[in-house]
Amino acid sequence: MNRSTRRALALAPGVLLLAGCMELSVPNTNNPDRELAIQNPGDVETLVLGSWRTYWTRVHTSGSAVNSMPTVADEHSVTYANNAALELSSEPRVTFNNNSQASSHEIARFQWYDWYAVLSNANEALIVINDGLEVVVGDEDRTQQTVAFAKLMQGLSLGHVALLFDQGFIADENTSAEDLADLELVPYPEVLATAIESLEEAAQLAQGQSWVIADVIPGTPVSAELLAQLAHTYAARLLVYSARTPEERAAVNWDEVLFHLDRGITEDHTVTLTSGVLTSSYLFRFSNTGTFAGRGDPKLIGPADVSGNYATWLARDWSDAEKTKFLITTPDRRITGETPESNGKYFRYQSNDIFRAERGLYHFSSYQFWRWGLRGGYNDRVHSFIPMSEMDLLRAEALYFQGQRGAAAELANRTRTANGELPPLTAEGVPASADCVPRMDGVNCASLLDAIYYERMIEGVGTDALRAYIDSRGIGRLSPGTFVHFPIPARELETLGLPIYTWGGVGQPGAAR
Repeated sequence: MNRSTRRALALAPGVLLLAGCMELSVPNTNNPDRELAIQNPGDVETLVLGSWRTYWTRVHTSGSAVNSMPTVADEHSVTYANNAALELSSEPRVTFNNNSQASSHEIARFQWYDWYAVLSNANEALIVINDGLEVVVGDEDRTQQTVAFAKLMQGLSLGHVALLFDQGFIADENTSAEDLADLELVPYPEVLATAIESLEEAAQLAQGQSWVIADVIPGTPVSAELLAQLAHTYAARLLVYSARTPEERAAVNWDEVLFHLDRGITEDHTVTLTSGVLTSSYLFRFSNTGTFAGRGDPKLIGPADVSGNYATWLARDWSDAEKTKFLITTPDRRITGETPESNGKYFRYQSNDIFRAERGLYHFSSYQFWRWGLRGGYNDRVHSFIPMSEMDLLRAEALYFQGQRGAAAELANRTRTANGELPPLTAEGVPASADCVPRMDGVNCASLLDAIYYERMIEGVGTDALRAYIDSRGIGRLSPGTFVHFPIPARELETLGLPIYTWGGVGQPGAAR
């Protein structure tokens, strides 16, 4: 079998539709002849490193992610219909429409295509390197760092397929032509396990090396040490966020999570946003001043309320004309200032209504995410893509499930007391008081575990557009009926000659309870 045949077969079936169907954010002018490009060492390196931009697109710039997924997760609330945001976030939650002509279908389809495009790029580069190509640019041998980065992206791509879909295809640089001919869909835990293996291999390849990849992540040179840390960090996130239910979350291998966290990042993983270079539609969407904007969802910030307004709101049916926006009285200074109509550190009070009443008054909110000001600094700030606060709170959750409640509380208090200006948690949870926060049901002081989850949700707003969704399902926070993962997109199923199916809808399979 010749090399070009092997390269063609390295593509998972889901990638074969890319040429005609991919959602492109930036025209690809660098690779007019893919077959020739992957014979050139410099272009092989570019093929691998360029996959990071596809990753950024999936979590920060694509409308099919930034308009829909934060609203499905009840992180932000909107009444615009773009990218099925209204359809998928309204009550009662509906079955995910997996018709290839439906607007909701593109949300799954573009995720599927892009993650398999990243996998394809990584696999193709690894194949030609395994076949003897050395990535020498100028007088510098970059072969090992290219392989390590390809393994990182291989793990990230398969990992996100496992996070988002109920099943997927597994293919890597060692998949033979015969194997590919018989490739079958496998459940997401198998995809996840392969992703973790790739990330661990990336970390091993980078361990103890001294090279630096300068130009892949704007503002953040990727040293071998950082690449190893990122591989472990992503492995920890995948292990935790892949859980579909609270039962699955409790059963996570927390020793393995702590193993990866111990070897993960030690400071915020940042990216520099610059106009014309790298920007974030996610930050822009929910911190702008126009009608095509969002507000903090009542289910995100409502637990901060101590007045009883959130409890009253929760008790009303979604069709009740009184289930509309409410004022939040809270000592959590991230949500408001001293009064319900004053600005907090992360949210600001807005008296105007920008939503359409006929699309559901329960969507309305008086509080807008404003942590980084107008448009969230979408094109002019150093953005904490993976903040240490998230790592601390993942560690806190792991320690909680291992019975180390006091240590878990100490970690959660790092953000709770400094940013929220709230009394510290104890091993028993939120100290009982007339103004305790959070109150997940609007009435009772929260348990320690719920307080950890509240911290991660509030601190995590703005990090990326998928995070709230993939975390919310495992902690039981998704609204009942919300799909807990995507089906394989209908267009892909039609191409493969497989039956079309779907998930979600109140009381239906694959739905949050």
